[in-house]
Amino acid sequence: MSRSPLEELAALSPAVREQFVAAQPDWVIRDMRLGEWWWTARPEQRTPPGDWFVWLIRSGRGFGKTRTGSEWLVDRAIRYPADTSGFPTEHLLIAETLTDAMRHCVYGPAGVRRVLHRKIGDESKKPSDGGKWRMLKTPKPSIEILETGAKIYIEGADDEDVGRGYNAASAWLDEFAKWRKPDGSWTEGIMPGLRANIPGDHPRACVTTTPKLVLQLVEWIRRTDSSVCVTSGSTYDNAGNLSARMLAELHRRYHGTRLGRQELLGELIEEIEGALWRLDDIEPYKVDVVPCRLINIVVGLDPAGSGTKDESGMIAAGRGADGHDYVLGDWSKQVAGREAARRVWEMYDTYGATVLLYEKNMGQKWLSDVLFQAYRELQREGVFPPGGNPPMRSIDAKVKKRVRAEPVAMRYEQHRVHHVRKGLADLETQMISWVPEETSESPDRIDALVYALLHLAGREAMAGTITVPDGGGLTRVDLSPLAGSGAMPGPYG
Repeated sequence: MSRSPLEELAALSPAVREQFVAAQPDWVIRDMRLGEWWWTARPEQRTPPGDWFVWLIRSGRGFGKTRTGSEWLVDRAIRYPADTSGFPTEHLLIAETLTDAMRHCVYGPAGVRRVLHRKIGDESKKPSDGGKWRMLKTPKPSIEILETGAKIYIEGADDEDVGRGYNAASAWLDEFAKWRKPDGSWTEGIMPGLRANIPGDHPRACVTTTPKLVLQLVEWIRRTDSSVCVTSGSTYDNAGNLSARMLAELHRRYHGTRLGRQELLGELIEEIEGALWRLDDIEPYKVDVVPCRLINIVVGLDPAGSGTKDESGMIAAGRGADGHDYVLGDWSKQVAGREAARRVWEMYDTYGATVLLYEKNMGQKWLSDVLFQAYRELQREGVFPPGGNPPMRSIDAKVKKRVRAEPVAMRYEQHRVHHVRKGLADLETQMISWVPEETSESPDRIDALVYALLHLAGREAMAGTITVPDGGGLTRVDLSPLAGSGAMPGPYG
């Protein structure tokens, strides 16, 4: 077990400790009394050297992740107060919810507020009060360092838009694996926002989390370049600062279990027992572009309210001329009613689909009406040609979730389903994490995927050959192209 300098000193004899302290200069004695981070941090809690972009700290509970993130972020805000143009820098603190960010990461015993007080002095409501920093509530929660104007913006990870619009120099992402949409939040919002041009360094992110099976964590851990620095640790590493009774109880309850490996030892377990999909049946078979003509494209819709966290699942998929299926896009979002209907029809148009499939049991009449009305609106706006009924079909979802999904999972095991590489990470995280026996629900993205791929598999039954008369002889005719007849031309053929 690694130890901090403070813990190392405490392990020495009283005589040696006294001799050591007597030999230190005044500034060291001051730092020791204040509990400065270089003095109290264990080696694995100190910022690693190197040109990394992401510092991923995956560890068990009680490791000291919050204190590590707080110290790192405050140090960055002080060390890099302005960009190369002289404008004050922006730094991000993002947790699962804004409440978590404020309660634990700002006001908690290991939070940013306590670190700021130790490092630069008192809080103030007004610059004229003589304080060194202040909390701001509007236009959004933030902390301003008064001398330089550098700000730490505080956010909750509600959706993919978190982090969008910033020109940030640093980001601390707390309990990343618990976020609502960790993959999309990183790729669509936070990562593009880490773009400040700062003197002497470049933007960086510190990710502190107890690991769970999230695709972005897997991708970071599997990186072979120097862009990601991974620090692993366990609950036991911080035993000197934790209740001995609590540690004993945790060990008794979780030692030797899968949950214990995750929650105490900080292991990322990449295969969940009971999950229908495995990462190894998805990741190696991804494509950058669809390698063949798509003979049928469909969109699956699972309306908000039928799965977890009230998202409307929207997945586009197509059957290739090679007999394989290709998952093309995921437009799932926390929307409902008319907004969801318009969004799914726009997805239908973008991918050149032939039919929209939607769940039958979710108040079929109102859903059919809303989809119908939204289609008519888009016809009047010129998105769809006038006349004709909306090309939509209801799906009877009375069958158990696992039974319905198993045929789709089997096609993945046969390596006959391929994901287009960009934009499907949140779907993939749901797939490899969903254990049907642990919940009566399935995530909406999965349901929408299953509707689309089951429909494509059903069309496969039309494929084959027949023998027809041909001027005195017999000719075998291939029906495979007819399995997806009526396909509208689109970006995927």
